[in-house]
Amino acid sequence: MSFILASASPRRAELLTAAGFLFEIVPADVDETPLTGEPARTYALRVARAKAEEVSRRSSADRIILAADTVVVAGERLMGKPVDAKDAESMLNALSGAAHQVHTAVVVRSPARQAEEVVTTKVRFNR
Repeated sequence: MSFILASASPRRAELLTAAGFLFEIVPADVDETPLTGEPARTYALRVARAKAEEVSRRSSADRIILAADTVVVAGERLMGKPVDAKDAESMLNALSGAAHQVHTAVVVRSPARQAEEVVTTKVRFNR
């Protein structure tokens, strides 16, 4: 059975393809702005849920949908997608030689139910 990947992430598609899954890519168009004071894990899960919901509304009712969101947190700084090369360089410099957390929320939605999980990984970059 194939499913819908509610993501434009080439890396997610690459991983799923390498694992042998068959899927259709339907990117979600949702506001990914963090709410004031929102914890990173809560933010990631809220965005993943929103992606699943938004794609579900546009898709056939009998399709399974996989949505995810990943957020990097260094100290108190929640890092989104870099806007350009300079922003990416700034982020890598902030992560260099330090440990940070990566929160990934995954939502799997079927017509009958929804399962969700947030996994946190501690990552340390060398300088």
